[in-house]
Amino acid sequence: MKKAIACLLALPLTLAACGAQGADSAQSQPATETEQTTETALETTAPAVGTAGKLRGTAYRLYTNTGLYSMNQKYDEATNTDTFYLIKTDCDTATQQKLAEIELQGGEACGMAAWDDIVELYCFENMDKDNPTEWCYIVDTSTGSVERLPVEEEFYPAWYDDAALYEMDYASGKRIIRRDRTTNEVSYINLPEQTINVYGAGDKWVIHRIVSPSPLPSNVDGDEYNAVFQNSEYEYDLFDAATGEMKKLYSYPTSGDFYWYCGQRDGTLYFGQGYPTGVDKLENGEMVQVLALDDPYTSEQMLENEQGELQWIVLDEGESVQVYDLNDGQSYRPAFVNESSQYASTGYPEMLLPGGKVFVTHGSMDAPDFLDKIAYATQDRAAYLSGSTDYTPVTMYTGK
Repeated sequence: MKKAIACLLALPLTLAACGAQGADSAQSQPATETEQTTETALETTAPAVGTAGKLRGTAYRLYTNTGLYSMNQKYDEATNTDTFYLIKTDCDTATQQKLAEIELQGGEACGMAAWDDIVELYCFENMDKDNPTEWCYIVDTSTGSVERLPVEEEFYPAWYDDAALYEMDYASGKRIIRRDRTTNEVSYINLPEQTINVYGAGDKWVIHRIVSPSPLPSNVDGDEYNAVFQNSEYEYDLFDAATGEMKKLYSYPTSGDFYWYCGQRDGTLYFGQGYPTGVDKLENGEMVQVLALDDPYTSEQMLENEQGELQWIVLDEGESVQVYDLNDGQSYRPAFVNESSQYASTGYPEMLLPGGKVFVTHGSMDAPDFLDKIAYATQDRAAYLSGSTDYTPVTMYTGK
């Protein structure tokens, strides 16, 4: 299988899961914190480039004020041709329509962002060649126009805000690459040394890094690296790129449980713990467990509401699904059918929609040429949590 297939099918879920790109709701810091330190890391965070509005994670399924946008793909092995389809779902009428069709030789999609009527798709052509070409397709969904622009340097957008798209550049000394939507100008946000990852949190960045008594040697030097690493700490910081201010949120020994950032709700940050053992929230400078997990192999997915705040923690237990609702602190067992023989399911929650609805899987659709054959439906959230199967199936676009 082409690696574009895995990228396309995995991304709609990964950006909502624990440890993915992070929350996209507006917050500046946790509601209550103690013993925090604030510093301005001028030597590691200049030049400062402020964000414009909320940071949102790129994905292949995005909701805006004008509808739900998603992508699907066909691959013709005989001609090595990939065709990408931009599809709009009207959640009020439960119908889909094709907005754009992009055909590329040896193609691979690497990101999508959406601002109301404007959708940008980043795709590579000739990925099986030494010098692939990257294109940015700008689709005006209100008129149907499609503009294609070349991308001079490889760019894999992970987040976007009102003015720009961003990529974490692991290969160049831990920095964020910023590409302006209007001018296409590239600038950089430098990060502290030994940064592991960054996450979008409102209009700021949550930075995860290693703080060590001395610089970490190369991990090729196993004994020396381990000696320093075992006496180090992991630290989470809140970073304002506009001012360069960096505020410590939480730290813990590298020898203890591992935490990863899941998102925020009402200004409180949430973290996954262990591998996994549960979900915690950062409160008064301490991690407080919200949900314990008995099975370390249970996968977690975080679903945000229309305001971009965490609402549901979805636990996929294989043959059943459990939903923990942060709104009331209760766990629910919605109706769920796993059709493993068809690689399909009915009743798995994919995203929360405005108007109190949830977007769920609904078996598979008759589209043998599409790489993603999952069908979908909508349902009232309260009815879904109560176990109702009164779904409204979406009339899927099947490429015909």
